[in-house]
Amino acid sequence: MAGPSPNSQKVSFLKSKILHVAQTSVYQVKLQPPDSVIGFLNNQGRVVNYSLDGENIELRCSETNLPGSSLATHDVTNDYPGVTEKMAYRRIFDETIDFTFMVDRDYSVIEFLDGWMNYVTGDGTTFSRADMVDRTAYYRVNYPENYKSDNLYITKWEKDNSNSSMTYQFIGAFPINIIS
Repeated sequence: MAGPSPNSQKVSFLKSKILHVAQTSVYQVKLQPPDSVIGFLNNQGRVVNYSLDGENIELRCSETNLPGSSLATHDVTNDYPGVTEKMAYRRIFDETIDFTFMVDRDYSVIEFLDGWMNYVTGDGTTFSRADMVDRTAYYRVNYPENYKSDNLYITKWEKDNSNSSMTYQFIGAFPINIIS
């Protein structure tokens, strides 16, 4: 049995459908840590003050990616003799997002992310930085509700001002890795 025969299309029709694809690198990132983290950053005497520098940090994000997802499946065998079927039972979202930042001369982006991670591990809340040189230093992490943020957004939009956009909100987000 032959498949369907191809339709003839005009070039102008194909151009109108194919040439207006989404741009991959046009987005806005909003990183809003919880109030406890902002208070910690502001009280540490660091270079970064999120209340003043937060927008600048967000503007320095030069690259990110939209999250992916997949379906978790299980095999169903022997409903029909000799047939194995896959059945979906849950949607799984990517656990991490990568951001690339341009670092300014004050290193405020690094101070911001490093400070947030310090708050998570208790550096400066349960002990001071000076205590880290002690061989008996320990980590006592803060409670997750104090360092996880529900206010991390990536908004994907188009350059042509077509008002088409897509926004992802991340629940329970916090930095887990800083690479050079």
